[in-house]
Amino acid sequence: QRGTPLYGDGVYFADRITKADEYSEMVQAGHRFAGCHTVVISRVLGGRTQYCDTNEIDPAALQKQVVTGPFHSVFGDRVAKLKKPYKEVVVYDSTQCYPEFIVYYKRLYS
Repeated sequence: QRGTPLYGDGVYFADRITKADEYSEMVQAGHRFAGCHTVVISRVLGGRTQYCDTNEIDPAALQKQVVTGPFHSVFGDRVAKLKKPYKEVVVYDSTQCYPEFIVYYKRLYS
C-alpha cells in the first residue's frame, strides 16, 4: 500500500529507470514473462509545466492549477534542492501520454 501521491492523482513519469523500478511488480507464475518486471517507455506531452522543487506541496491546489489553470503538467524537480536522484513529470489527462514500448526485465543482484 502506497501513501498519498505527492503531486495528487495523476499519471507519473520518471527520468530514471530506478524510480520506475520502485513501482514495478513481478509478473506472476503462469503468465508470459513470469519472473520479470515491466516498465512502459512513453512519450509525454508536458505543454506548459508547473515547476515544483520542494516537498511543501498542496496536491489538490497543484492539480487544480493544471486541470483548470494555466498549466498542462507538473515538473517535479527532486534533484535541484532535495538532492534526490530523479525528476518526475505528472499529467492529469491520459491523452498527454503515448505508451511506446513495454520493457520486460529481470533484476540482477550481485
